[in-house]
Amino acid sequence: MLFTPWGEALVRSWYRHALVTLSRLPHVERVAYHPSQVSRPRFLSRLSELRDLGVRHSVGIVGLEEHWREAVAMREVLPAATYLWVNAADGHVYDDAIARWTEIDPLFGYSARPHSSLGRRCRTGSEVVSVSGDGSVTRCHFVPSPLGNVHDGSFRTSLGDRPCPLTVCDCHIGYVHLEHLRLDQVFGPGLLERLPISFDSRDPLLPLDAR
Repeated sequence: MLFTPWGEALVRSWYRHALVTLSRLPHVERVAYHPSQVSRPRFLSRLSELRDLGVRHSVGIVGLEEHWREAVAMREVLPAATYLWVNAADGHVYDDAIARWTEIDPLFGYSARPHSSLGRRCRTGSEVVSVSGDGSVTRCHFVPSPLGNVHDGSFRTSLGDRPCPLTVCDCHIGYVHLEHLRLDQVFGPGLLERLPISFDSRDPLLPLDAR
């Protein structure tokens, strides 16, 4: 279960309560949260707490030129086993810069280029759904057609395999479910939270060639 709030949600008690409550449900394997920006010292301090607790995690940054030095600095101070992923900025064209950012994130090629998705098999709508604040269920974050509502269970009869109706998909929480990309082999159970099955920045060999 992945939370993607607008802004920094954990300052709100109801988000904290929801994350804790959901994480304790017997049928929920994991709950992940996509935060906003924070200062490096505070961020590193919280990461240290996660490591002490034995919580697996990854770290993300937006791939803009003004963030390059911060990305390099972050990669240097993070443990080798912590995956630092770079998210391509909306509408930004990378071209030759892809190779540069791939030095930080060996999987950046997936984020930097939109993926042809029209008519392709996708796990959204069958194994994965998106739920808005009012309980409305859609197959994914980027396809607005309603499947029903989570509160009354009406979405259940609409679940099933169906091809993607969009021309392209260019966001991780969407394209990661396209079957032909086989990213489930890279991330395994860490698919939603962008956490590879295994990672070592000193030798970032991954199951697929993302470059």
